[in-house]
Amino acid sequence: MVNYEKEGAIKPLTEKKTESNFVTVECLLAFDKDEDKGQVLALMRKFSSMVRFAYKRLMEGAERKELKKLLSRKYGINTRYSGDAILLAQQALDSCVERRQNPKKIVFGSRELFEQLKKKHLTGKSREKLRQKWEERRYGILCSRGDKSLQGNLNLRLVNLYDQWHLRINLGDGVYVWAKVIRAAKRKTDKWAGFISDIEHAEKTGDWFPYTVRLKLRNGKIYAQFSREEKLPEVTITKDNGVIGIDINAYPFHLALVHTTKDGNLKKYEKISLDKLLEGSSDKREYLSWQVAHQVVEIAKTERKAIVVENLEKLPKGKRGDGLPKLRQKLQKWLYKALLQKIEIVAKRNGIQVIKVNPAYTSIIGKLKYAPLYNIDKDTAGAYVIARRGLGFKERLAKNYRKLLKDKEFLSYSVARVGDRIAKLRKEIGEEKNEYKRNKLRSDLRRLKGKLKLLLGSLLDSEESESATQQTVNRKMERVRGSTQVEQKSWQVLSVALALSCLESLRDLSPLKRVIFARDWVGAAKQNGLVPPYLVRGRVY
Repeated sequence: MVNYEKEGAIKPLTEKKTESNFVTVECLLAFDKDEDKGQVLALMRKFSSMVRFAYKRLMEGAERKELKKLLSRKYGINTRYSGDAILLAQQALDSCVERRQNPKKIVFGSRELFEQLKKKHLTGKSREKLRQKWEERRYGILCSRGDKSLQGNLNLRLVNLYDQWHLRINLGDGVYVWAKVIRAAKRKTDKWAGFISDIEHAEKTGDWFPYTVRLKLRNGKIYAQFSREEKLPEVTITKDNGVIGIDINAYPFHLALVHTTKDGNLKKYEKISLDKLLEGSSDKREYLSWQVAHQVVEIAKTERKAIVVENLEKLPKGKRGDGLPKLRQKLQKWLYKALLQKIEIVAKRNGIQVIKVNPAYTSIIGKLKYAPLYNIDKDTAGAYVIARRGLGFKERLAKNYRKLLKDKEFLSYSVARVGDRIAKLRKEIGEEKNEYKRNKLRSDLRRLKGKLKLLLGSLLDSEESESATQQTVNRKMERVRGSTQVEQKSWQVLSVALALSCLESLRDLSPLKRVIFARDWVGAAKQNGLVPPYLVRGRVY
């Protein structure tokens, strides 16, 4: 279906977007009679149909108030269920818009499963299992928003009968079905134990809280997911005592943590390996990732520092045939964003301030500016830039870096280097017989062509001799569009040019120190044995 229909996950039904955290627990439902279960399955199928119907009407521009009445008449169900179906449909529509997908092409029940069924490459039990899974996702949902004034939830309500918790399911017209809620608290701090404790307190005092309930059909069984807003403590640990910047890196797979003072100075740094998160089942990886999140938060609590992370909106996972199978496999097994979300949740539960920053160019700036200055690796340097950005600092180009961007010899040499690589790659592509290896080489070639275009543009800018009038016009235009874009492009050009001209390995960035302090890029290149015999000062390439 859409994101919130992912296995094991729940998106709370809310009318407005909030910054609140929600606690969700899942339980199995057990029915005394098969007839009761059948009635609930019929209601779930009806509700799923309502969501799809509401989605189409919203696409046509229908008003929600009138649509709610229409759904209730058409399906013979109360308006509260109708409102929840409309809200789910609206969330699906909003999700398509945010992802820049065509809303008309949505497939309820998972497009991936639908496409697999269309191919008909499976037969027998395998195909039947796949079809059942798709139908359960398409037809097996039922949701009800919480309401504080109606004892937490009107249509799907938790009730204690004879020392056994039951879910009272409203079928409509005053008809209810009761299902036992099966879940034992695994430990004293289990979320379910806390949830039940709050329900019991509400029954005694009448001080109810809203909780949303979602029923899901999975492997022929009905599960209930209970979601409520979490009570978070007051933030007591802030950036006033400094911050810890966090960066996630693929090679090697680890977290880089950098501790800074409140004035942005580097204090210390450390790493947490994430290799174990690539092993075992999804449940095991989920458990281990929560452990990592708690480990990070414990460090922040001990140091009394806020946490700064990247605000990752989207990370490409690659695709089959792109020639990058190892990286693709790693990204598909692990979601970068998921770990940062867990760190944020655990930190807020412990009263620690979490600051999200724009991740743009943090790695490049760290690599070029702080890695050579502090003799640290580029991953740690990237985390340091994230930390400083969280404190509000802006990174400026070093004086000699700015001069280097106007050095025609430096830019010309970089263009010549990338030109040599392109010629070599074209030859390798012609000789390579393996299709996937050839795809990898073609991807490398496209990237090199992009770098060449970037360098040629910068070289052209350095060679242009502008009149005083034109310079004034350009300065006015630059003020209009702001200096941020110019700065980012400068960092990008430097990253490409320095990697081609001065560095043998991106892991060893120490030669850049000579460039920062003395603008001696030729000496840095010679230090790494990168200067060819034909390089002579002043030569035209």
